[in-house]
Amino acid sequence: MTKAAIDVVKQFYETVFQTGDISATEHFMSEDFLDHAPWPGHPATREGFRAGTAEMKAAFPDLAIKPLRVFEEDGKVAAIVRISGTHHGEFLGERPTGRVFEVDGVDILRVEDGKLREHWGVIDSGQMLAQLRLSPNV
Repeated sequence: MTKAAIDVVKQFYETVFQTGDISATEHFMSEDFLDHAPWPGHPATREGFRAGTAEMKAAFPDLAIKPLRVFEEDGKVAAIVRISGTHHGEFLGERPTGRVFEVDGVDILRVEDGKLREHWGVIDSGQMLAQLRLSPNV
């Protein structure tokens, strides 16, 4: 299962975040996909993930999430990722600034029967906001 699960996760990142095919979530995620870290303001479902991703792509048209290291243990795939983008659309109620951000994050995905079933994730959102100069502390 290890290589197959890792391949699914890598293909997911490549298809959805490198080529920008957000509709591919339908192919990669199970119908009952559960997101334990949903995009803010969106349900913890496949549809919520797709809507949140579309919202981020609207704010950051060049949004990229690239896996730097991917490994599997106990039926879950962990990925250390680099997330980047340029602020060209409204984000958190803020007009586009043209500023670029690049932060790291960690995703954990449970793969079952070749589909993503669950997701846990965290990104350095404080650093992201600081780089975009949207943080009230910057």
